[in-house]
Amino acid sequence: MKSEILSQEKNVVVIKAEYESGEVDAAVHKTVRQMSNKANIKGFRKGHVPRKTLELMLGKNSIYRETLEKLAGEALENVVSEYDLNLVVDPKLKLGELNEGNSLAIEFTFEVRPEVNLPDISALSAEKTVYSVSDDEVDEGLRQILESNARLEPLEDDREAEKDDIVDTLYSSYRVQDDGHLKSLEKDKKSTLYLSTLRQDIAEAIIGHRPAEKLSFDIRLEDDYPDRRMAGTAVRYELEILNFMKRVVPEADDATIAEISQGKYQSVEEIRTDIRKQLEESASARSEASLQESAIKALAEAAEIDVPETMIDRQYLAMRREHDNQLQRSLKQSLDDYLTDNNLSVEKFDGSIRKHAEETVRNTLALDALAERDEISFTNDDVNEEIIRMANSMRMNPQELADTLSANRKEFANLTARVRTRNTVKHLAALVKVTETAVEHHHGDEHEHRDENEERAEALTQNEVQ
Repeated sequence: MKSEILSQEKNVVVIKAEYESGEVDAAVHKTVRQMSNKANIKGFRKGHVPRKTLELMLGKNSIYRETLEKLAGEALENVVSEYDLNLVVDPKLKLGELNEGNSLAIEFTFEVRPEVNLPDISALSAEKTVYSVSDDEVDEGLRQILESNARLEPLEDDREAEKDDIVDTLYSSYRVQDDGHLKSLEKDKKSTLYLSTLRQDIAEAIIGHRPAEKLSFDIRLEDDYPDRRMAGTAVRYELEILNFMKRVVPEADDATIAEISQGKYQSVEEIRTDIRKQLEESASARSEASLQESAIKALAEAAEIDVPETMIDRQYLAMRREHDNQLQRSLKQSLDDYLTDNNLSVEKFDGSIRKHAEETVRNTLALDALAERDEISFTNDDVNEEIIRMANSMRMNPQELADTLSANRKEFANLTARVRTRNTVKHLAALVKVTETAVEHHHGDEHEHRDENEERAEALTQNEVQ
């Protein structure tokens, strides 16, 4: 097989591979042998089926088609290796006609990674926001723990229920049939209801009534109610208000802390120390993330890259599709319908996504070029750490996830690419000049740091939608 470059424009390369007639004939004969070995035709032993019989049973075109697929795959592998191509997507193929006794030409159109001229990394400057933890934050962390352990106690109030009350109730529910008869759904069920978060029509039916009162009311469920069996139907509730309830938050004393922590902490001071430690770890991670993002931005802006529009288009479409999928899952609504219903400009939103798509592609190209230039690699420990991180976020057993990834070459390649990118970003952050700015860390204010630039861009754009 011989090959030649037909054209090259920016990051698109067209290469022709050509097989001589003898190579074509040999490939056809090889295919015939292989098909003969596999064929199960009555009256012939495997491997001894004549070609004419194969052509009669399977068709001559099937022999040529299988030969052409094998030659195309072989040519692709050889061309990529010979020209050391770094592909962005699978190439487009233009297949010639295969005939024995004739040569065969196959034309490949490759989209390769564009050339990236990296700057002097040591000359780049990046900003690191150094977050500190205050006593108030530790106090807030402790308060949240105590709040999460609050208990409900009866409130002796002889008054009418109000919209923010917590109400202890005993109720039965029935489906109202078309003929007016009632079909029992729930019987004498005790439930504590938070009126401020309860379904509005039920809350409104309870507001204004007193403890020991019994009431009956109907509500109609929506046509798109999640339980399709109940969608569009009427439900009757027969309900008794038992008590008003109040949330009692435990006091911050040593005995309480020992009880709610099941002995993990023996004093308020112990739990405050651990809260501070966790907050400081979070603040440190957030500080490092700020440095890494600043370093990536500095690298991408200083690098000379002619970013291909095709790569931006694909990234834009992938990000838009992900937004659409998220809305379909959470709201059962398309992205375009969501934007229209909320009076948001489709053009402005798409422009924002496209801008983030371009930033993502530029960042990725710059980081990939740095990884190749500085030969950034990863270890098995790095991969295992990433699998454990993924398993924890997915609430999976790490070994089960590892087995799943090992069986899927594409997913495993994506995982190792993330690990390599993470190591590249750490490498970059260690080389740039760092300017530090100290600020107070606010617990719960930070967003989870995402290692891939695409995920950061998606998060930023998602915030705009909301």
